[in-house]
Amino acid sequence: MSWRDIIKRSARSLRQAKVRTLLTAAALAVGGFTLSATLAAANGAKAYGNKLVDTNFDPSSLIVAKSKDLISANGVATKPQLYNSSFVSNGVKGGLVQELNQKDLNRLATFPGVLNVFEPYTSSLLYVSRQGSLKYTGSIEAYDPYITHQFVAGTIKGQVPVGDVVLPEDYLSLLKFKNPKTAIGQSVNVQIRQLLGQQKTETYKIIAILSSPTTLISGNINTTLLVNAVQAKSIYDFINQGTINYDRYLIATVRVKDGTNPNKLLITQRAIEKAGYGAESAKDAQATITQIVNVLQIIIIVFGLITLVASFFGVVNTQYISVLERTREIGLMKALGMRSSSVRWLFIVEASWIGGLGAVIGSLLAVVIGTLLNPWISRQINFSNSKLLIFEPSQIIALIIFLIIVATIAGLLPARKASRLNPIDALRTE
Repeated sequence: MSWRDIIKRSARSLRQAKVRTLLTAAALAVGGFTLSATLAAANGAKAYGNKLVDTNFDPSSLIVAKSKDLISANGVATKPQLYNSSFVSNGVKGGLVQELNQKDLNRLATFPGVLNVFEPYTSSLLYVSRQGSLKYTGSIEAYDPYITHQFVAGTIKGQVPVGDVVLPEDYLSLLKFKNPKTAIGQSVNVQIRQLLGQQKTETYKIIAILSSPTTLISGNINTTLLVNAVQAKSIYDFINQGTINYDRYLIATVRVKDGTNPNKLLITQRAIEKAGYGAESAKDAQATITQIVNVLQIIIIVFGLITLVASFFGVVNTQYISVLERTREIGLMKALGMRSSSVRWLFIVEASWIGGLGAVIGSLLAVVIGTLLNPWISRQINFSNSKLLIFEPSQIIALIIFLIIVATIAGLLPARKASRLNPIDALRTE
């Protein structure tokens, strides 16, 4: 029997048992749907992570802390540290940490390849207000022109001019601005309180409105006003003057000359780390996010594979039943000259058909449902314009082929049984 005849006959046999075929394929479709959705979610999470890094990190820069432990744990010491008098409170449960000081910043600037060292000088404000509005808490820090910012109104080229401020979008309604455009050129007051008790008020002109980021990555960005680096340092020094926190910085950004070249960035990073500092590049941050996504992906894939195991035995059971029901037919085919190998391939191809049908149904359902739900999911989790589910055609095709192979393997034992039937005994079967 030719391959063409085997394929046509196997398809005809499956059509004659539509309900059983569809039910078996449905079991495989569940696995195909789960795995397709999992891969798409992983793609979306990785793309979002890449976007997060691209818009919050300068690829030619390094984030530097006093020690490696503070870099890997976001400023929280993960193990007991050898104490020295330069330690200060990190404001987080876990004790004291050693922070950078001006001497460290000056030293970092001397490393080969370093273009400049940037400190955001983040400070907590007593409150933010304007005439006719209530007072609201917030923070202030230096504007970093090397980071991609999204504005709903206003534009900035280079550094924020002295006396100007970039206001987060969340303050608009609170400070009684009708819309972003009407806020441009208006003034806001920031009240600053020194840790030792002294207070002062500073007034800034709004030059731009910072778009609210997604809730997944916002942190305190929604409440942070951005000003010129010189003014940010002045505020930082005023607040901490006379305290142990004066001239202390948790992290600093080190920009590397031609840092977009991975080799040059790595050379500077290794030199900084060799000196005892902790340093992390955008690539390192990206790798951390990807690692987390990969772990979650593996966990979900395991559950999908468990579903496939159940589907595997479902195909085996279906094909065994098919062999029993068609025993006389198999005996007749053999009596008419059909070889055992052709009988075996007939049932193997049937299993492959079932696998292909289930894989296509599951994958297509995942793509259709995922595409339709993407906008709704993005709104629910405030995912901005990003998609949670990103379907890659190559992954879908590979998954379909994988499920076909799984079903084909499941059909081997029933096919072997069918090929070994004695035609005389088979014809006698009632």
